[in-house]
Amino acid sequence: MRKLIKKIFQFIRVIKIGDLLTIFIFISLTFYLASILWNFPQGEYLKIQMGKKELGSFSLNQNITKIIEGPIGKSEVIISSGKVRISKSPCTKKYCIHQGWIKKLNQTIVCIPNQISISIIGNRKDYDSLNY
Repeated sequence: MRKLIKKIFQFIRVIKIGDLLTIFIFISLTFYLASILWNFPQGEYLKIQMGKKELGSFSLNQNITKIIEGPIGKSEVIISSGKVRISKSPCTKKYCIHQGWIKKLNQTIVCIPNQISISIIGNRKDYDSLNY
């Protein structure tokens, strides 16, 4: 036990105040940037696609259930209180169901076996990047 305490005190002597200040600055900067970058705005509309064909756009401010017929069966999409999810799907692994509710701009749920994708969009187009 004394050896452990002795090693801790030796380690504390090695760390200087400048080191502690640098560590504190980087930790605070990390939390600050994470809070800014993860605060995406609320989406306003929902776009449903099957393959490359757009099936429609719907407002998130309604409470409806949509049944979408895909290549392997029917999927059920629930729009409720400004958020959306896939509640039933004929695919085997059901990753699209486990995705849960989405409501933020640019979030997407994809059911690859049934070729259905659901994206949250806003009034104007926002781009993550532009390619020329």
